[in-house]
Amino acid sequence: MNQSIIQLTEDKLEAFHTGQMTDAYCYFGAHTSVDQTSFTLWAPDVTKVWVACTNPETLVEEVFHMEQHPLDKTIWQVQVPRKLLGYAYEYILETPNGETLRKADPYAQASEKRPQTKSIIVGPSKHTWSKTVLQQKKIQNNNHFEKPMAIYELHIGTWKRNAQGDFLNYRELASELIPYVLEMGFTHIEILPITEHPLDESWGYQTTGYFAPTSRYGTSDDLKYFIAQCAENKVGLILDWIPGHFCADEHALALFNGNYLYESEIEERRMNPDWGTLNFDVEKGEVVSFLLSSSHYWLEEFKFDGFRMDALICLLFVPNIEERHYNQQGTSFLQKLTSSLKAAHPEVILIAEDAWNYPKVTHTVAKGGIGFHYKWNFGWMRDTLDYMEVQPSKRSEVHEKMNFSLMYQYEERYLLALSHDEVVHGEASLLNKLPGTLDERFSQLRLLLGFWITHPGKKLLFMGQEFGHFEEWEFKPELDWASLETENHKKMADFTKELLAFYKKEKALFELDDHPDGFSWIDADNHHQSVAAFIRRGRMEEDECIVVCNFSERHYENFKLGVPKYAGYEKVFTTNNRDQRLIVDATEEPSDDLPYSIQMNLPAFTMNIWKQKKNGSEAQ
Repeated sequence: MNQSIIQLTEDKLEAFHTGQMTDAYCYFGAHTSVDQTSFTLWAPDVTKVWVACTNPETLVEEVFHMEQHPLDKTIWQVQVPRKLLGYAYEYILETPNGETLRKADPYAQASEKRPQTKSIIVGPSKHTWSKTVLQQKKIQNNNHFEKPMAIYELHIGTWKRNAQGDFLNYRELASELIPYVLEMGFTHIEILPITEHPLDESWGYQTTGYFAPTSRYGTSDDLKYFIAQCAENKVGLILDWIPGHFCADEHALALFNGNYLYESEIEERRMNPDWGTLNFDVEKGEVVSFLLSSSHYWLEEFKFDGFRMDALICLLFVPNIEERHYNQQGTSFLQKLTSSLKAAHPEVILIAEDAWNYPKVTHTVAKGGIGFHYKWNFGWMRDTLDYMEVQPSKRSEVHEKMNFSLMYQYEERYLLALSHDEVVHGEASLLNKLPGTLDERFSQLRLLLGFWITHPGKKLLFMGQEFGHFEEWEFKPELDWASLETENHKKMADFTKELLAFYKKEKALFELDDHPDGFSWIDADNHHQSVAAFIRRGRMEEDECIVVCNFSERHYENFKLGVPKYAGYEKVFTTNNRDQRLIVDATEEPSDDLPYSIQMNLPAFTMNIWKQKKNGSEAQ
């Protein structure tokens, strides 16, 4: 018999049924050897199961009857004495009431290209991971809490197309994307879901294949080539992965055996009305093993550096209840998931998306937390964008939106995400959220990104916003790269490069992100001038940065600012293209509860960063 069937022992079956299995993909699904192909499927409460295999050359379908596992009547298997490499296949299930269902393989490692939905039998990977890549994967995330992290989020299918107007495949993506990310200065790439999905416009968030890289962009080995190239260029790669909900299309997991198998059996929790997706039943051990195994698969087989996990609100809170009661079953599942991943892959980075106000998401499981490393700071994002959308003359009325995030900043480890969700469905691009003339909007976009980079927390920016993409993101062939031929967009791209380069060299902007010693206000409450001023610190005193943000349309001459030292201060960064860099000396005149002060010109819509001048002119 095929080795995969022999290995499905009583111990392995118990692990699968009790939600302890992390490598179910090794036992379930289709597996080939020299002269045979085996199929193994979990399908309880059905009377018969067949696997239908289609020859890719002749398109002739052969059907093979599957037998129940001798130790487990819920598991069906068959061994075909031929190597069916490249064949399309699907399972045929007969329910007790005589209904016949045709289903793709939940554990398939490849699928037909949409709109076709059958699974594909693949052999062992031909890709070999080099020692250089494997070593880089081990050290990529070392001490990441105290390192700069600027993530470039993108959707592969709409970032850029090839000369024929088709999707870039993973190999083409490597040659186009990696040089661009390096030139811009991002440290990581985060790709929207590439788990197989039937609808382009779902962006991958309605998954049908939890073990299959989408065929839109090439093969698994093509993907591995892209991942290896990222590692060789020291670019971290994060996969957007969905543990809570799945696509409702009938060919996949939904009503898999004619009943609620993968989805919740509780009607009011089953479906997400906003998205039309189904919530996993994480009280079933087999579903937990399925999800654990999927997460481990992408790390073991593809060597991703981490996950951003989508829509955790469906797991941490009881779905579809406005009161948002805590969901203990979902919480326990996520704790098991993060603990399992960290134990097997200590170098992995785990990022939680929509966790709302659930406590201790980034605390360790041992201390009662959920076990993620970072949590998206939705409060900061929403408050900041709401503030920036207000007419500048009215911002003084809502100034508290700019300082409120520091009230809770150190309760969790946060990531500041200006993501795809903020620039779709009528939300407008970041540029076009901002009021005023086109030049004023570009000035404010630079200011917004300046505030984003200097506020505590790791960073994420969605594709196109780095050069001021004019339109909101839609499912169109590619970003408006032609706009970079115009002066405003070219200057915006150059600014983002300069900003990220400055961020990565200034330890004060990342070293103590999650520690209160890394931040203090100089003036949090200057609402009448719409100015915010604060200090960022690293471990060394000389790394200290003083940040001044003018969110007003007014230019302030001789703006007075408190500083902690009696020294010369150098303007080391500005978001204002026309502003000059200079050195000013502190005076002994106190201001802002600090013993000394400096004076500066502070143009409208400008962020300036000052540092104590090295070897510099101490004030006389």
